[in-house]
Amino acid sequence: MAIRTKTVIFTILLLLGLLLRCYYTDWEKKLTGDEVGYNKMVLQLLHEGVYGYAPYAYSEKPNAFTTPGYPLFLAGCYAVFGYAGDRPPVVQIQALQILIQLICAVIMYRIARRMFAHTGISLLMMACYLLHPTFILSPMYLLTETLYGLFFLFFIYLLVRCAQETKLRWFLSLGVVFGICVLIRPTIVPFIVVLLAGVAVYGRKHGMAAVLKAISVITIGFAAMMLPWWIRNWMTLDKVLLLAEQTGNPLLWGSYPFERSPHVDVKQDPAEMGRIAYERIINGFRNEFFTYLSWYSWGKLLIYISEIFPGLGSITVNKLLSKLITILHVIVMVIGLGGLVKIIIHERRNAMYMMIALLAVFSILLYLPFSPTPRYFYPTIPLCFLGLGYLLSCTITSKGRPIKNEGYRA
Repeated sequence: MAIRTKTVIFTILLLLGLLLRCYYTDWEKKLTGDEVGYNKMVLQLLHEGVYGYAPYAYSEKPNAFTTPGYPLFLAGCYAVFGYAGDRPPVVQIQALQILIQLICAVIMYRIARRMFAHTGISLLMMACYLLHPTFILSPMYLLTETLYGLFFLFFIYLLVRCAQETKLRWFLSLGVVFGICVLIRPTIVPFIVVLLAGVAVYGRKHGMAAVLKAISVITIGFAAMMLPWWIRNWMTLDKVLLLAEQTGNPLLWGSYPFERSPHVDVKQDPAEMGRIAYERIINGFRNEFFTYLSWYSWGKLLIYISEIFPGLGSITVNKLLSKLITILHVIVMVIGLGGLVKIIIHERRNAMYMMIALLAVFSILLYLPFSPTPRYFYPTIPLCFLGLGYLLSCTITSKGRPIKNEGYRA
């Protein structure tokens, strides 16, 4: 594709993505759900210097119910843009998150360009991101998705760079960005084990010294991001707390098989909610094994794939059009997941492809224990796009393999 043509398409896609987001954003949106808790949390932090979260109320005392990534982002926005009483600068935050989404689309293009070395496929991946309803609508909400999506895509980009170039600065950046991802949404933290194992397996041909250096700088970068949070929890809460205390809440909500809105008292202590959740899960598998097995596998996965966060109400009220959009979404997701499965089968020796596929697997599995909200599938959607891109890359070659495999092999 000629450079001029690529530039024109690239620019048109960005402008179209911007216009769609500006058009469909509710600039007079009222805060609901978790947004209310975040707002009260940030106001309490700015006014009283107390970092604590309580759903729909002020926590009154410090806690670690949620990690600080997104609350500190909001606090910075409040400080820069200003706020009136308890009304946050919603419009300014929405505009900033739209800008973040456009940056995400550019990163998506760069990831695909490095993975597939094909301008057409890369532009398609960018278009998928810019035109998908989830990424059009999510910037209007004061929730973690948009900010997490930025650093998650940057993490994917760095994964690809590290698979292609064994320079320590990329591994250090990888650890830093992964730490930021965890501070925004901590569920992904177990992937650090797969990440370090992948470095050891795929980097061994470069020698043990190179592997140890790479693992060390990743660990240093990750720890550097997490250390302030760990120190804060030790000094303020007088206990070792590595992540957050909120897991009991979504864990309990997700312990009711095939119930989307179970009766749960959100005011309960998170530790107590966690205890009840574990008790329900253990007894459930003991007494209704197949019901709980299906719920914690395909049951929740089907919900993740078949529903679009945050819903299509802001785009259309036409049921037929909404159904068509949902069907198209499901088709793309299923094909993309198929591409990721093909990677696991046929690209096991390729670091670049395998780490992307394993990240997708973990992005799904790590959320299955919790409440089946479509929000949790948010970071997996771009990975499904890459699975689709991989299949397209295979189909336009006669060998049924990608156009260009730059990742080094074990």
